Amino acid sequence: MTDRFIVSRHFNGPPTSGNGGYVAGLLARELLRRRPGAAAVEVTLRAALPLDRPLQVKDEADGAVTLMDGDQLLARAAGVALELELPAAPTLEQARAAGAIGRMRSARGSGNAYLHCFGCGMEREPHEGLRIVPSAIGDDDLVASDWTPHGVFADPDGGIPAEIVWTALDCPAGFAWGRRLGGDNTGLLTGRITLAIVGEVRPGEPYVVAAWPLERDGRKLHAGTALFDAQGRPVAFSRQLWFAPKD
Repeated sequence: MTDRFIVSRHFNGPPTSGNGGYVAGLLARELLRRRPGAAAVEVTLRAALPLDRPLQVKDEADGAVTLMDGDQLLARAAGVALELELPAAPTLEQARAAGAIGRMRSARGSGNAYLHCFGCGMEREPHEGLRIVPSAIGDDDLVASDWTPHGVFADPDGGIPAEIVWTALDCPAGFAWGRRLGGDNTGLLTGRITLAIVGEVRPGEPYVVAAWPLERDGRKLHAGTALFDAQGRPVAFSRQLWFAPKD
């Protein structure tokens, strides 16, 4: 079975390629449409994600699905189990304060190298992008932001679709590592997202986005991210692999 989808330029991450979380979420949705019931989905990104042209979704013999650009493998999604120890959720007030600081710094050109990114770019209007720019909560490695999903992103059933949730939990991992590394997120790229959605996300409701570094292995940067509701209950969480720039 082969299907196609197009990643619109509206959903860029880096200027000329798709947002990793958004495209991973689209591919995860395709996997679950074919094989429902997976507790979590792991999406590995293999190449830059082209914009504005048809890409092919293919079923693989092992149960995975792949995203192809002709003969080039772009990404692979598979159902997995995910265990991740979550931190205590920041309060909504803490997240709002941290998010305001992050957005202010980003608007001034500090701390964010991707100003037009669909997930974190401050050159987007609220109805054009998510504008999630976390900053530190206290002195530890946890970063956080508030997020109230705009109604324009809702699906026909009135909920926020999986690919938007995946987007919301992508960029914050880069900000967490940017803080740990003492700079911004310049050159950091998403390599793999393993994500579980365990609750419903609704437009117009306030949420807390949190992210934290886990461990580093050379250029490989491992991180956790989570989405909490206003009462501190997790509704989605992920473990991610990012890559630092080559020396």
